Amino acid sequence: MENEASIQPAEPSSHISGMTGGELWALRERLEAESASLLGHMLFGLSRIEVNLGLALVWVNDGRELEDLTKKIAVLNLNEKLARLEREVATKHPPGSRRRAAYDAWIARMHKVRAQRNQMVHGRWGVEPRQNVVVNIVGLPTGDQQVVEYTIAELAAVNEELKALDLELRGLRERWPV
Repeated sequence: MENEASIQPAEPSSHISGMTGGELWALRERLEAESASLLGHMLFGLSRIEVNLGLALVWVNDGRELEDLTKKIAVLNLNEKLARLEREVATKHPPGSRRRAAYDAWIARMHKVRAQRNQMVHGRWGVEPRQNVVVNIVGLPTGDQQVVEYTIAELAAVNEELKALDLELRGLRERWPV
């Protein structure tokens, strides 16, 4: 995989304006390939977290309701799983406790990532090599559109946040199970 330094320049410059069409196309291809790889890694990271969250939820009460909860949790979307975790945490960990605050912070970060994921998945993607960004556009070209630009570093940061969230969930489950 290319590293960020391979996709240059970071901002429009005379270097870009002096590029041939072929060089600009190659830059676009590299930017698309690297962003596609990072977006794919996001899917893996999100699915890993969602499975681990589901497992945390089916193992509440030391797995005494494992079979019943497995059926119930399996049909929930990520937002519903987070809401369920929030309810479980509220019933088992007192307000103001360190463990409650840790779960609440994790859930808030997950909601932020979930909202970003929704925007990314429901939009269409393009590449703007002159700006060294990939572009996510939500909405039809015939109506209102929301445009969000991402640098390779920003996409990589989302993946780092997903790794951190996954590790943190594991730690929460070990330290303070629900």
